Amino acid sequence: MKTQTRQSKDFLNLGTVTNRAKPDISLINEDSRMIPFIIVSDDNAGLRYDWWNDEVYEERLDVNGASLDNLNTFFKDHEMRIDNAIGRIENKRVEAGQIKVDVVFGTDENSDTVFRKFKEGILTDVSVGYSIQEVVTTERENEPTEVLVTKFDIHELSAVWKGFDSKAKIGRESEEINKEEATPNEDTKALLKQKRLRRIRLAEAL
Repeated sequence: MKTQTRQSKDFLNLGTVTNRAKPDISLINEDSRMIPFIIVSDDNAGLRYDWWNDEVYEERLDVNGASLDNLNTFFKDHEMRIDNAIGRIENKRVEAGQIKVDVVFGTDENSDTVFRKFKEGILTDVSVGYSIQEVVTTERENEPTEVLVTKFDIHELSAVWKGFDSKAKIGRESEEINKEEATPNEDTKALLKQKRLRRIRLAEAL
């Protein structure tokens, strides 16, 4: 077993974690239009595919290494545009090994539509975008390399159709890892490249 600390330049092109967070409907405050989410759980490890090096690895976020200073707005589908900004993020904190936030939704029609879809259980997942500053890699015999992200900046949170972290939830059943992430086709690779280039540009702008 070999462990090595690596800086952000080695991992700028790797994928973002998308984190599942089904809210407990009883905790939704309809009067204040607030929904609490666990955006990174205490058991968030999952397989990733690095198409640059053609290898599968296991990525895990150390919640204590997260910076939340740039996490302020809730978007739709990772599209950071004015008309996709549907809520503000408040009460950012780490509790019991989990990263939690409260999302207060806007009152416009676009924001209200998404709020009601969460309230009615039509939508259940959220996803984070982040920039990596430091990781620790551990090579393991007969297992994928472990990539522990020890320092990272969460700069975006979105409502999505499906997330990644099956334990970032309240009372949600776990699911198998999406096999397309481990064995992407050419279309998936092209999409991953576009997303990674966009994240690199964002990281350089921060």
